[in-house]
Amino acid sequence: MKSKRKRTFFLAGTALIFSLIFSSCLEKGDIEIQQGAAAFQRKEFEKAISLFQMGLSVECSLPPESVYVMIANCYSQMEDFDNAIEWRKKALELSEDAENYLNLGMIYRIKQDDETAEKMYRKALDVDPDNAAAYGSLGALCLTHNRIDEAIYFLEEAETVNPRAGIVHADLAICYARKGDFEKAEEQLELAEDYKVDNLAAFKAEVADLQQR
Repeated sequence: MKSKRKRTFFLAGTALIFSLIFSSCLEKGDIEIQQGAAAFQRKEFEKAISLFQMGLSVECSLPPESVYVMIANCYSQMEDFDNAIEWRKKALELSEDAENYLNLGMIYRIKQDDETAEKMYRKALDVDPDNAAAYGSLGALCLTHNRIDEAIYFLEEAETVNPRAGIVHADLAICYARKGDFEKAEEQLELAEDYKVDNLAAFKAEVADLQQR
């Protein structure tokens, strides 16, 4: 039985990009970019997009791919995922970035295109082979499709890189429970609780349900 829960990792480089904006406003377009960042924080996303595009039309301090990502973030907040994908792809044409691939994977999962999402997560690992979030996202995707052995492999890799990720332990608990190894499942649930995973009760309930079958 496939899990009803979508398990994805959400990454945001927006705060880092905004910090760069506010610390290095030097060129003509930087004022528009700064104003766009402020509009984004106010959730005025259409205005932010317009300002970012104005900043791109003249010289600014930030590389264009960073501004493309900020425009993509606006479209994501507006749930216009087709445009979000288009702008992230434009950014990737200029510079390959693991976080950008991870965000694309997340968007494709929202669009229920897990085949493409998996490709994006794997590309993130090509760029950054030690990326815990990429391993975790692949594990979560495989778990959703009941590809348990693959899920365990990716989740254990994520655990090795970042042992404090509670969601990884929670997903591993489900994997082990589906394989009938409830001792390992309970160990992983304890770690998930230690690292304060969200919605722990749902994971515990799924393990308990599997144990009663």
